[in-house]
Amino acid sequence: MEPNALLINLLNWGGAFAAYFLGIVIRKVALPTRNSPSLPSQLLLGIPISLVIIPTLITVLDGRFDMKVFIVTIGIIMEHGMIVTESAAKHLQMLRARA
Repeated sequence: MEPNALLINLLNWGGAFAAYFLGIVIRKVALPTRNSPSLPSQLLLGIPISLVIIPTLITVLDGRFDMKVFIVTIGIIMEHGMIVTESAAKHLQMLRARA
């Protein structure tokens, strides 16, 4: 693997994971709901969820660096971090409360 390809892959994967967890933090800090789960629990739950979401979306980038495609893909990944993790954490809290 040539050095440029390695750098592009690191930017793609690193940027995707950073955007996902930044989405979690933005949702918790800027747009919290009344019964929003705590930030540490959302970050912890975000680890397995991100391992499902990010590899499926990162295949769009296909080892190249096109700025338009990269920004749209990172935006979609950030939105998943904002929406999916909080709703999953709320559903888990409701299931624990019922048990």
